[in-house]
Amino acid sequence: MSSRLSIFLFTLFAVSILGCKSKKAVVVPTPAKVVVKPSSTEILIRNINNNENHFEYYSANGEADYKDTGTRQSFDLSIIMERDKYIWISITTLSIFEPFRIKMTPDSIMVIDRIHRQCMITDYSFLKKFAKIDLSLHALQQIIIGNPFFKNNEKQSIADTVLNNLIVYTLVESQRQAAFYSNNLKLTKNILSDRNINRQMIVEYSNPHIFGQNAFPSSMNINIRAEKNIECKLKLSNFVFEKKKEAAFSIPGSYEIIKP
Repeated sequence: MSSRLSIFLFTLFAVSILGCKSKKAVVVPTPAKVVVKPSSTEILIRNINNNENHFEYYSANGEADYKDTGTRQSFDLSIIMERDKYIWISITTLSIFEPFRIKMTPDSIMVIDRIHRQCMITDYSFLKKFAKIDLSLHALQQIIIGNPFFKNNEKQSIADTVLNNLIVYTLVESQRQAAFYSNNLKLTKNILSDRNINRQMIVEYSNPHIFGQNAFPSSMNINIRAEKNIECKLKLSNFVFEKKKEAAFSIPGSYEIIKP
């Protein structure tokens, strides 16, 4: 039955001009409209989605500790973002030298390497080869501001509680997301696994910076478990959410342009 119900009103009456008895009209009652109420799980997931962090402009400074199988490095960084437009990252060592400056747009990644006087221009397939995870500008921005990698689906996601943790499970093709939430419905941990390949990305959040209805994480621990295990710990501060100037990114004319 369609949402638009056709109402049929049948009025039957006969008037006898020969002195017959008048008959009362017969009215067929209108069928009641069936309203399907959302389940408690759907309402919960809708509330979680409505409670996600949002931004138009985001800026933060911090420090990072990176390590993989054979490397460990610590450095300072600055992050500037505009929603769905770009991510700008400046990496400095000893707080004075900037070896790398990065800009990501929806379709490209540019990395200025001041050590080798080069600029690498590539796309997100490079990140996929490096991290073994499908990434995009939107997905990276979601990770930074403390939202799940994939948006929870009201109809298809499954909610459960394990040891007082609220967990929402979402399947997207071969990938399975387990999003852990606090009592105020903010993300505390996100686990993304590939059911066909032995790889996993875990992002843990803590020490939220409260701004309006948002709780932007100031501490992040990112683990990628694949052929090469990667761990990166971030501590962020000096948050700014009002745009004051453009994030500068220009490629020096003397630099070599390379494409991996």
